[in-house]
Amino acid sequence: MSILILTGPAGSGKNTIAAVLSKRRAKCAVIDIDNVRQMLVQPHKAPWDGEEGHQQQILGVGNGCVLAKNFIQNGCDVLILDVLSNETLSLYKKLLPLHAPIVALLLPTLEEIKKRNATRPQMITTDQIALIYKSQEILKGYDQKIDTTKLSAEEVAEKLNVFF
Repeated sequence: MSILILTGPAGSGKNTIAAVLSKRRAKCAVIDIDNVRQMLVQPHKAPWDGEEGHQQQILGVGNGCVLAKNFIQNGCDVLILDVLSNETLSLYKKLLPLHAPIVALLLPTLEEIKKRNATRPQMITTDQIALIYKSQEILKGYDQKIDTTKLSAEEVAEKLNVFF
């Protein structure tokens, strides 16, 4: 059983690529850390919303790791979708040492990210999109970086299948 963590800004293709990859596995769980974090309803804060947002981000990683371990124990491969920081990438590796998660950074151009996000319901502002993009550009410690600007989800999945 293996764990693959997909990171990248909103619009990089994490969910779409996870759908393709998961169908290629005999038994696979997809853990979207945004969904895990949203389980905390009151107060719900974005990771960039001060100390409370940061603490909720760390809690989301911890809860995601608990889920991942449970799925692994039950014979599933695991895909984790999260927008990582250097801190959270290190935390995943610390909390999942026996499973040696592979981290793939999906990073199309900023222009492509803006274009993709313009077609979605407005959940984050253009300033937040730029902030998140910058955080992914400076990310360290990932295993694979893929520019998804001109690649289909199937092409990206094929590149990642080597690791997963």
